[in-house]
Amino acid sequence: MAPKIKLTLNTEDATPLTNAVKRKKASNETLAEAWQRLASLKNNATDQRMLADVKVAMEEGKIGREADAVAGNKRLSKAEVKRLWVLVKEIHKQEVLEEMAANMPNNYWLIQTVERLDEFLSIIDREHMLVFDVETTGVNVYRDYLVGHVISAVDANLHAYIPVRHITEEVQLDAEYVAQRLKPYYENGAIKKVAHNAGYDIAILKNDLNIDLKGLYFDTMPAMTMLNENEPSYALKNLVTKYLNIPSLTYGELFGKNGFETVSDLRVATAYAAKDGDVTLKLMRFQQKHLERFPSIYKYFMEVEMPFVETLVETEATGFVIDQAYAAQYADKLADEIEDLRAELTETFGGININSPAQLKPKLEELTGQKLESIDAKKVLNPLAPKYPLIKSYLKYKADAKLYGTYISKLPSLVEPKTGRLHPSYKANGAATGRLSSSGGFNAQNLPPEAREIIVAPEGKVIVGLDFGNQEGRIAAAKANEEFLLKAFREGRDPYIALASIAYNIPEAEISKDSKERKRAKTGFLAYIYGTGDRTMGEQLGITTKEATELKATLGAQMPNLASWTAGNKTFVKRHGFVWIGDNARKRRLPDALKGEYRPLLQCSNARVQGEAAIQTKVTMNKMSEALAELRAKGRDFRPLATVHDELLVEAPADITEEERDILVDVMTQSYLLEGVDNESDVEIYTERWGDAVRWDVFVKERGGNID
Repeated sequence: MAPKIKLTLNTEDATPLTNAVKRKKASNETLAEAWQRLASLKNNATDQRMLADVKVAMEEGKIGREADAVAGNKRLSKAEVKRLWVLVKEIHKQEVLEEMAANMPNNYWLIQTVERLDEFLSIIDREHMLVFDVETTGVNVYRDYLVGHVISAVDANLHAYIPVRHITEEVQLDAEYVAQRLKPYYENGAIKKVAHNAGYDIAILKNDLNIDLKGLYFDTMPAMTMLNENEPSYALKNLVTKYLNIPSLTYGELFGKNGFETVSDLRVATAYAAKDGDVTLKLMRFQQKHLERFPSIYKYFMEVEMPFVETLVETEATGFVIDQAYAAQYADKLADEIEDLRAELTETFGGININSPAQLKPKLEELTGQKLESIDAKKVLNPLAPKYPLIKSYLKYKADAKLYGTYISKLPSLVEPKTGRLHPSYKANGAATGRLSSSGGFNAQNLPPEAREIIVAPEGKVIVGLDFGNQEGRIAAAKANEEFLLKAFREGRDPYIALASIAYNIPEAEISKDSKERKRAKTGFLAYIYGTGDRTMGEQLGITTKEATELKATLGAQMPNLASWTAGNKTFVKRHGFVWIGDNARKRRLPDALKGEYRPLLQCSNARVQGEAAIQTKVTMNKMSEALAELRAKGRDFRPLATVHDELLVEAPADITEEERDILVDVMTQSYLLEGVDNESDVEIYTERWGDAVRWDVFVKERGGNID
């Protein structure tokens, strides 16, 4: 028998040989050739910058190849360059900090001794205006604390930094001593104060040092929203880099995520902090120069937006009292409902992952028989929900999951230990129209009625809810001088019921507020304001496009001035690229209208209505703050609590009188008047939970009082 011969491929032996060839090739590649090779790869803009930065750093001898790459005779790879780039950026940052300290201007003062502080205070004794800023450990105004004061003497052109709580071996003054010395200046209303994002600084001074800032004059952050509401960033460093041509790295670029207390070199700290005061002053002067070209905008800014900074600080400081036990029960209940919905939907859709758009979209297309552009809730699914119960269930699942994940599950951690309350955080100009928005982890207006019961009235208090009755409808009627709407408002009739009565030939008395006829009439009215197309309107109402067109035409015939006004807004924005809001108080800039874009034509009328509603809300909140302060001066503890949609919430004594209620209502109805139509405000009292409202007459009877 012939011997068996086993043939094998020598793959194991080939590996070292291949690697040896690679090493040989790598050892023959010069660094210049390596850079040339990497540059020839498919690189985006960031990659190109990375390659250039690392190459220059190597050529300047600041860095070298990684030790293991050299030892292994490896070719320079993109991955190695990425790692080296981290080092290069750190070196660059250190160089920038050293350069800042070395080249710090002579009018930037580092104050470390009592004598130097005395000298500086003697200078600001003669000042009529100061720029102020606080450097802190973080951005939470309740949990973080001040580590240094920035004060700029405007007339003297001196910009000082007074460190008090840095982690350093260098000399710094005692925090309480400095606060005591500066308090008279902060609290002197005769000295005008300038800041960027002043609300944050005011809150830190109050919460950490019990300093009540007075004399706030100019805040460069809201000022910039007056000049450009489309600005991508309102961060100070970004604004001065862009508009003043003063290159300024952001805090994160210089110090990362560390608090300012970790900056141990106080000269570096001063170079950074004092510059804040310096550039804030320069930015204010730049903004004033441009605002002076628009006197009506400047007047509105100074009379409404500036006082509103302090109004918001006061409102945020009140905070909500949370029933933690109820919140936990509600969270468990909501979590169970979400899981039940998920299981039901998963089974109905054949076991797919309903959280996967890629898996869900084909199933929804199969259900509807339509090719869906996406599964976007607002654009695609909401219009389909009335026809398809499954889609309605899916949207509820998504909404509940978001509510739970974003708010309900996080409520306990959002309550501040220092106050025992949950404090909202607002952006005064969160929308381009000037409307407020919530920031941070809590947004009261996203809580459904059942979840609102988590919020309770403090002991001995009630929550008073005061709404702007049909705020945007009244504003639209006034701006358009639409007599049909104005007459309905004057006569105390619901304008949407009045429209529905004509559109469907039904007596007004037979149309309820919850009727489909009223809903359709209101949607048709809003279609003029929002620029909603007939097809979209039909989808919203579950009617055909033809029916939507006919309804809109019928309503338009009753509101000729409104139709003319919205058409005029479109003509104006096409010609000018913006529309005016209020009494020429601010602009809504829609520059794409000048390019013939269609979207601005849909936005312009809504911008005017929503924008004026925002102005009315701000003016009213300012006046409410003043009225509540007067009540507190009389020993009555009233405090602004929140703004939610078109409603203001006030924390009031449980024995609130009818006279005090009337004061609040007068503020709501008389602070900002509209032409041709009165404001209205309904009052609701929440005696225990925010979700359980009672009318005033019921409230008085329940506490054993009489109704006058």
